[in-house]
Amino acid sequence: MATTTTTDPLIQGEAKTIQLTVTNSSGVAVDCSTTTCSFKLVKNLGGTILISKVEADFDKTDAASGILYFDVSATETSITCATYIGQLTIQFTTSNIDKSQFNIPITEEA
Repeated sequence: MATTTTTDPLIQGEAKTIQLTVTNSSGVAVDCSTTTCSFKLVKNLGGTILISKVEADFDKTDAASGILYFDVSATETSITCATYIGQLTIQFTTSNIDKSQFNIPITEEA
């Protein structure tokens, strides 16, 4: 299973480019250049999807190094400050599907 990390929290109401880094259990970057990716942000597992991204939303410039980017708008991040669950789904060309879950805090502007 892949591990996904993101660099910083989101600021409520702020547009931002999110960078996700995907690594394997040994900490080595997973080549995502030929994968199909999707992302969703939820408050609780099985809960309402608050932010959703599909393959076309991802910038895969650095995907061979396990780095994926996507943009979120100020409207998308205008939600209650809390820690949310980010769910990245990666489908490899071999039809293997890997899902990674990680926390994304949304905070008020400092």
